[in-house]
Amino acid sequence: MKYYTYWSILDSPSSTSSSSVSLVIFIISFFLFLSILKFKKSDFEKKFYLFIVSPFVIISFSGYVYLKFFSEDNTEKRLTKLLNSDRVQKVEGEISNFKRIVAYPRSGKTTVEKFNVDSIQFNYLDNALYEFNHFGGNHSNTFYDGLKVKITYIKGNNNNEIQKIEIAENQQLSRKNIN
Repeated sequence: MKYYTYWSILDSPSSTSSSSVSLVIFIISFFLFLSILKFKKSDFEKKFYLFIVSPFVIISFSGYVYLKFFSEDNTEKRLTKLLNSDRVQKVEGEISNFKRIVAYPRSGKTTVEKFNVDSIQFNYLDNALYEFNHFGGNHSNTFYDGLKVKITYIKGNNNNEIQKIEIAENQQLSRKNIN
């Protein structure tokens, strides 16, 4: 059976490059530095603020140059290697015992989705796993009993950590479509 990748750990924001973060800090601190130069009148205060902001400008610019041009970002390669390693397990089958539970703990509304694939249980919190929101936590009805999936996961002590979800190509994506 052919599957397409619905979600993968490669889709997560962990692949945001460090050089981008350094560039944003540099731009903000540089404009702050220029603003202090232009608008601050008092000599002592001006020197003090420039003294405080200058390290941010220097360090963030140096960090950007180093991270962009002299270091290799191997996040995607590392995650791909993980997905193909013996550390992960795979299960293929139909979803059964699908449940969406809405709880109201002290921190606010929490939605938990649980299901089994071939007697292996999976569950996740929509607010704890942000990237899972686009397929489960937003109540998109993507998962339902009988949906054929292939899941790559890491066996955890309490939960199985989903790393990749593939859905059979001939399956419909919404429970609404099968009624």
